[in-house]
Amino acid sequence: MRLARERFATHWRWFVAGTLCAALTSIAAASYGYLLKLVVEGLEALAGPDKVEVPTSLWWLIAIIGVAAVVRSLALYGMTIFNNTGVQRAVVDIQADQFGALTDGDFARIAAEASGGFVSRFINDVNALRDAGLRIANNLTKGILTVIGVFITMLVMDWKLTLVLLVIYPIAFAPVLALGNRVRKRSRQSQRQIGEVTSLLGEAFQSARVVKAYGLEDYQKARAERGFVERSRLFLKVLTDRAAVDPILEITGGLALVGILALTAWRIAQGDTSLGNFVGIVGAIAVAAPELRALGTLNSVAQEGGAAADRVFEITDAAPEIADAPGAQPIGFVTGTVAFDNVRFAYPDGTEALKGLSFIANPGETIALVGPSGAGKSTVFNLLLRLYDPTGGVVSVDGTNVRDITGASLRSNMGLVAQDAALFDDTIRANIALGRLGASEADIEAAARAANAHDFILALPGGYDAPAGEMGRNLSGGQRQRIALARAIIRAAPILLLDEATSALDAESEAKVQDALAGFAKGRTTLIIAHRLSTVRAADRIIVMEDGRAVEDGSHGVLMEKNGAYRRLVDLQLS
Repeated sequence: MRLARERFATHWRWFVAGTLCAALTSIAAASYGYLLKLVVEGLEALAGPDKVEVPTSLWWLIAIIGVAAVVRSLALYGMTIFNNTGVQRAVVDIQADQFGALTDGDFARIAAEASGGFVSRFINDVNALRDAGLRIANNLTKGILTVIGVFITMLVMDWKLTLVLLVIYPIAFAPVLALGNRVRKRSRQSQRQIGEVTSLLGEAFQSARVVKAYGLEDYQKARAERGFVERSRLFLKVLTDRAAVDPILEITGGLALVGILALTAWRIAQGDTSLGNFVGIVGAIAVAAPELRALGTLNSVAQEGGAAADRVFEITDAAPEIADAPGAQPIGFVTGTVAFDNVRFAYPDGTEALKGLSFIANPGETIALVGPSGAGKSTVFNLLLRLYDPTGGVVSVDGTNVRDITGASLRSNMGLVAQDAALFDDTIRANIALGRLGASEADIEAAARAANAHDFILALPGGYDAPAGEMGRNLSGGQRQRIALARAIIRAAPILLLDEATSALDAESEAKVQDALAGFAKGRTTLIIAHRLSTVRAADRIIVMEDGRAVEDGSHGVLMEKNGAYRRLVDLQLS
């Protein structure tokens, strides 16, 4: 009900038009039984011993039945178009709400869940909502109005026969509702498992090279088969419950028909009713039965949609923990002073990443963060970008706690180049321009030149209009990194964050990227995370991190002379 109120109701005009068409459909359908009764009675008169001409009224009745069929078909078409349009527009709103909630929400939430789970919510859950919305919009009003109209005409024709249906059909309500509740519970399990299978498939296709290299085809096929089998098992559970509705309604309808036939035979023998009434009642039942069956199965479909709606609200109702404070202010263009003061941080699973880290990076200074994996280096960037908040201490930019700065203005002062250069399935030009939306052609080309990317871009088929491909798959690793660097350059941010920006490159590609970085980093506060110590030798200062703390701080020469943690890292790499 909440989803209908908040998302479907906003498109009420389409549903009102669909409902009017449904009402017209129902009126036409409900008239069939009574019109059939009148026609049969007219035919009975013709079948008598005296030959008579077909009365004009009978021709009119036959013509009216034809007109009713045309009206019903046109109204059905209109109802389908109007309702489908309204449902589809509501579905677009739901998808936009989900995507907006995830995009604007906490980074931790996206990082913690497999991407397949989210993809499943956008595809499978939304499909369930769409199916439920269409079935309800197309069948609920039409079904209810048709059944009501049919019962009214049946009461007019023969209230005693109608009473048989009113007594027998309600028997089916309780089991149908119980089955619907079971369908909802099992649909939740099924939809979660679809997310797991989606993640498994995405993982398998993205790691195809490793699968081939290690001969893991049988392993991957076994994993996939287990997922498919579990998917089939859960689907069959839902299908079993859903399939039980039709037999229940079929049995109920059969009992009603037996009762009507028996009562009609007795009453005709008593002269209490006519063949016309009987045929009219049967015709009315023929019209009402499909609608009753559709209404019976509607509960199961609605419960599946309800399970999908629950998962939608899990996303849209989640309040972000990392949000602008009530008094947060935009910071404007910063000089680039970055400070960590006794900063502590633990991830949601309880893992402590920082245990009292303190350092200051002055404007224009290049600082390298080195240390073993798990020392907390990437966490520094995450806290500085305010993807997470520290559990203790203060992270500040230009002397202002990042909690007191609006997130958008904070991040607008930073450019990030990461090891996994995230490019989008768009043109090279568009990927560079994402650093500053609305950038001119001249700015885009200047950034590409500064990143040593202009020449290879022109050599591509299409040049700047060449497609990068999904995650930049059409480019080499070095080319992707230089496009990512051009994106950071066009941003012209005073703080530059380099997270293993050259670790996956060959010597030639690394040299080109490092040359471009050297020119761009001048005058900017630059923080570098690197495992290759050759990358950080030229840094103004090197901070050595171990177990979430800074254990050494100084230039390459000074730290080498100390013969401490940094020297051990250098000797380890040289060995």
